[in-house]
Amino acid sequence: MSKILKSFYHNLKEPVIIYDINKNFLYHNNAFTKAFAKLDGALGLDALKKLHYKFYPDICLLKSEELMSYSPVFAAFKSEIDFTTYALYQQEERKFLYYIIKSFTFKKYKIVYFYDITKELELDKLKKENEILKIQNIDFSNTNSKAQNQALKMALLNRISTSLRETLDAKSLIMIALKELSIIFGAHKSYYASSGKDKFKIDYVYPSKFSSQEGEFLIYDKKILKEIQAGKNSFQSCLIEHNEAKEPFKSPLMRIIIPVIKSKEILGVIVIFTSKKEITEIEKELLVGISGQISSVIFQVILFNQVTRKKEELENAITQLKETQLQLINAEKMASLGQLIASVAHEINTPLASISANNEIIKKIYSNPDELKDNIELLLDINSTDSEAIKRINNLVQSLKRFVRLDEVVQQEANINQELDLTLDLLKHKTKKGISIIKNYSDITPVKCYPNMLNQVFLNILMNAIQSLEKKKEKFENFEAKIEITTKIEDKKLFVIIKDNGLGIEESNKKRIFTAGFTTKKVGEGTGLGLAICKKIIEKHKGEITFKTYPQDKTKPDTNYCTEFCVSIPCV
Repeated sequence: MSKILKSFYHNLKEPVIIYDINKNFLYHNNAFTKAFAKLDGALGLDALKKLHYKFYPDICLLKSEELMSYSPVFAAFKSEIDFTTYALYQQEERKFLYYIIKSFTFKKYKIVYFYDITKELELDKLKKENEILKIQNIDFSNTNSKAQNQALKMALLNRISTSLRETLDAKSLIMIALKELSIIFGAHKSYYASSGKDKFKIDYVYPSKFSSQEGEFLIYDKKILKEIQAGKNSFQSCLIEHNEAKEPFKSPLMRIIIPVIKSKEILGVIVIFTSKKEITEIEKELLVGISGQISSVIFQVILFNQVTRKKEELENAITQLKETQLQLINAEKMASLGQLIASVAHEINTPLASISANNEIIKKIYSNPDELKDNIELLLDINSTDSEAIKRINNLVQSLKRFVRLDEVVQQEANINQELDLTLDLLKHKTKKGISIIKNYSDITPVKCYPNMLNQVFLNILMNAIQSLEKKKEKFENFEAKIEITTKIEDKKLFVIIKDNGLGIEESNKKRIFTAGFTTKKVGEGTGLGLAICKKIIEKHKGEITFKTYPQDKTKPDTNYCTEFCVSIPCV
């Protein structure tokens, strides 16, 4: 930036901030620092962001629905052409200044001026009022009243706008509006009633001593309803609050009804009761001016609350969905367990039969004390055999107990090699009939996971592999059925690869293999949920399950045809 340009702007009385054409901050002058001293040394976009919360657009120039999103500071900064706007600057809590904000591009610089026109506006306002007084001979008291009401309007709108930035609680915002209106009109009481069919329900009342009225319904005659539907404010001296009020007032009160409308929809009404005998035209104009703003605020609050309720409903639906998924996982686990029962029962019956036969031998030996000494070695062998049989039964029972647990809610460290062995124990009756199990286990460290859920994944993949191998054995004689299990850790991920040389997966089925309800088994043999649930379980571990299958040459039965499932989960 040139020294001449910098020197020129340095001595200006008006605050100036300069950027390059890429919106990068270059410079602001002393007047900028002095005028906006409370920015705590913020520069560039930080300065704009802080100014953004201090500047408000001229309400009279905007539609009510644009008020909450428009930023005069950012509008000047982002404008691609010369730009001018009027704005209010909140210097202190209740002190506002008027500014003209101008921006233009000079060569490769973006220059933003801030002109303080507060005194000029006040002077112009006084001049205009004096001219009006001279020309029209308007009473000074009316002019003063109009200025006061305009100030009240601005103050009320500012307080409502400030409250909206601080909270989106419907009750708080509506109560602020009711309180402010009650002060302006010296109201006996006021309330907000939401719209219903030909009647309104009182939601909020000010002051709180009338809160017992909340929940009551208001019923008006057709004339009043027609005015409300047309969006017109109603002013009527009355002795009762509405058509079906239980008790009349002690003396007539002025009833003011302000419709709260958004996009031609009646959201509700604000009702004010005041002892004023007459509402001036200035006060009526005040209500017209602020009713749109209040409607906009209430609509935004109602919309926000609706979104909040929808969010809560969505969160509840997600929770229910998770519970349903867990129920499906447990149901599939029990279905798999049902298929294993016969195998496990057979595995238990074998050692039990051995123990039973050994008991008969022991009875015979003990029935003849003379033979006891000669059969010591035999008894020791029987004891060793029975111990192994009991150990085998105990292992099977423990495996089943671990597999059927449904209360696993937190992750725990587990040795995946051991978990795979546990699952293979449950399938031993099926695998020992001509299926070779090849274990390529790496020396892996324990990982945090849901062990029982992973066992369900391993069980499902292994059972599918066994069924595929059994079908292939039926088709081809001398077929060597194999299942190869590999574990390893790479790039902070645990990999479990289960490969079989069975019939494989048809090309037409590959895209649907993880789809819930899809199965190639006969009716009654499969639920079609197994692999879909496996995918959900691995996703719960923030992992991935994939598969690949090698093309099969059906003319060569001994082809090394493989289907391979790969499960990967993070180790940390």
